[in-house]
Amino acid sequence: MSRKTVLKKPILVLVVAILACGALALSGCGSETEQAEVAEGKAATEAQAAAPVAAEKGSKAPDFTLQKIHGGELKLSSLRGKAVIVDFWDTWCPPCRKALPHLQELSETYSDDLVVVGVAIGREGVEKVRAYTKEHGLTFEMVLLNNDTKLINDFGGIQSIPTTFLIDGDGVIQEKWVGAFGRETYEKAVKAVIGS
Repeated sequence: MSRKTVLKKPILVLVVAILACGALALSGCGSETEQAEVAEGKAATEAQAAAPVAAEKGSKAPDFTLQKIHGGELKLSSLRGKAVIVDFWDTWCPPCRKALPHLQELSETYSDDLVVVGVAIGREGVEKVRAYTKEHGLTFEMVLLNNDTKLINDFGGIQSIPTTFLIDGDGVIQEKWVGAFGRETYEKAVKAVIGS
């Protein structure tokens, strides 16, 4: 094997890695751990190719039961009858931190018709999530993902955070956002779903 052949492989790997990181940076936050979890989830999804991928606009939202960060459990299907925003996020993610205040405002403004559920990835632990929510006055429902790669799969394979879903009162996904958006974007969709 020539020296040129030996050098080409590491350079090719480096270029692919840089392109992958660039694509991830444009769409939201991610980490090596989450990317590994996503890769594992993708492999499982591909192995079950006959099953349709959920979590697209117009499909039923996958149900889940997760631990609330302050105790107890939250079951998504128990919120039927109201619009629900499910936001996958974490404390270390700048776009997530940008979107969370908008979701807090919406949870207060539309409290009769809308429930916001933050699904914290929790890479830095539940105590960090609790401290962050307290410090930033986040009072909407907050649960911990707790390395549930099945849930990541069920929601179509979360590739970056924040990834946010708007679900109507019948449990059908009406919108999906990847990355942080302004309040107006979220609010317009919420109003359309709740008929306001």
